[in-house]
Amino acid sequence: MLAKESQVAGSNMTITAIIFDLDETLIEDSEATKRALVKAGTYAQNEWGVDARQLEQAAYQHARQLWKAAPTYAYCNNIGISASEGMWGYFAGDDPNLRALAQWVPVYQRQLWLSALAEQGIESRSNAEHLASIFREERRRYTTFPEVEALLQQLRPQYKLGMLTNGAPDLQREKVAQIQLEHYFDTIVVSGEVGVGKPEREVFQVVMDGLKVTSSEAVMVGDSLPRDMIGAQRCGMRGIWINRCGMHCSEEYASAVGIEVTTLENLSQFL
Repeated sequence: MLAKESQVAGSNMTITAIIFDLDETLIEDSEATKRALVKAGTYAQNEWGVDARQLEQAAYQHARQLWKAAPTYAYCNNIGISASEGMWGYFAGDDPNLRALAQWVPVYQRQLWLSALAEQGIESRSNAEHLASIFREERRRYTTFPEVEALLQQLRPQYKLGMLTNGAPDLQREKVAQIQLEHYFDTIVVSGEVGVGKPEREVFQVVMDGLKVTSSEAVMVGDSLPRDMIGAQRCGMRGIWINRCGMHCSEEYASAVGIEVTTLENLSQFL
C-alpha cells in the first residue's frame, strides 16, 4: 500500500466512523463497462462481421455525446449518473427527473448502438436493440475488489460504517444488494434519493446524520477527487483517496487529500 500523509492525516482527531464510496472504491465499475462492451462487440462481430473493437469504441463515444446532449444531463451531472450507467439503467422512481430519464433512456440505448453500427454499414433497429440488451445483461455483473470484504469484517466491530454513493436509486441499490455487503453498513445514502450529489455538503450531512457523528469524527474513503475528496474537505472531514490506477493528483485537489492509498488493504493503520 502506498500512503502519502498530510497534516490533516496526522492530526489527533478521534475517528469513530468511516464513510465509503461505492463505485471504483468497493466495486469495479469501469472494468464492468469494458466487459459489457466486449460482450456486445464480440456478438456483433460473430453475427454480422463488424470490427468488434471499432464498434465498442464507437458505441462508447456516441453514448457520451448523446448523454451530454440529453435534456436530463444537468440532473444526471448533479446526481452523478454517468453515460455508461445510462447504457444499462432503467431509472425507476417517483422523482420527476427520474421519470423523464426513464422515458428517454430506451431511445438513448438504442440510438448509440444504431450510430455505432451505421459507421460499419449496418442500419438495423432490431440489431441495435439486441446489442443494447446484451450490454444491459452483461453490465449487471458486479465484482468487489479482492480486499473489500475482509476489510469490512475487520472494521465493523471498531467503527460505524456508512456508504455514500452518487447515482440513481435503483441502480445503486441493485449493486449493493448483489454484492451482499449491505449488512456491514449502519447507513447507506444514495444521491438520487436525496436530490443532490457529492460534492455538495447536504448529501454528506445526510450520511453523517445517519451515523450520528460530526465531520471531525468521520473519514471519507473514495476514488473521486472532485466528488469524494472535495466534498469531504468542504465538510471539514478527512479524506482518504483510493487511487488504484496511479492517477496524478493536481494542485487543485492536493489539499483535499489527507491520505492516498492504492488499495484498501490495511486501511485501519491510517485511521
